[in-house]
Amino acid sequence: MSNGISHGQKAKPRDQQSAALRLKNNRLGMNIFQVSWIMVFFALIVVNWQLRFSYAQWPPVGVTPFEPLLPSLATLALLGSSFFAQRGLAAFRSAEIKDFALCWRLTMTLGIVFMALIAREFAMVSAAALATQYGVTMRLMTGFHIVHALVIVGIMLAVYRRAGAGAYRGGEAAGWAVEGAAKLWHFVTVAWMLFYLVLYWLR
Repeated sequence: MSNGISHGQKAKPRDQQSAALRLKNNRLGMNIFQVSWIMVFFALIVVNWQLRFSYAQWPPVGVTPFEPLLPSLATLALLGSSFFAQRGLAAFRSAEIKDFALCWRLTMTLGIVFMALIAREFAMVSAAALATQYGVTMRLMTGFHIVHALVIVGIMLAVYRRAGAGAYRGGEAAGWAVEGAAKLWHFVTVAWMLFYLVLYWLR
């Protein structure tokens, strides 16, 4: 009997250590992914700059510059969604599931608003702009980003449903999916801020 108790007492720390190690590895993997993937976004920015330096004027002659109003509204929506994602993560860690659910819904809603506004901007590129690298690179960059945002909203929706069903109870390690989804969404925000500055302000 004493052996059984001893075994149980030893197993619990081992389980905790294993969970802590998994969480550490998950966080390290996410950091490596974010650093490596942001390089892809930087590569697109470098392509944009190389193309603009091949023109005597940017945007090229006869092409109207992109208006920043719609993208600015989209950026505000995205920043708001990132704020609520972080609030939702904090609420989840505090076991405030109702607050988590509300913040997560707001995050996804504002994320959809962001994507809708950028999709409209994508569709409104003029024929004159599309005849030049100015319009082509804009569509490449915004389209690339929208695809990422859409995929991650899908991940957040799956996490939201599973969290509501109680799938992530059992400590910080068990709730990694919520933390990981929030970090992915922050990545979307940071990547867009880079594109936003390059496409609409740095001319």
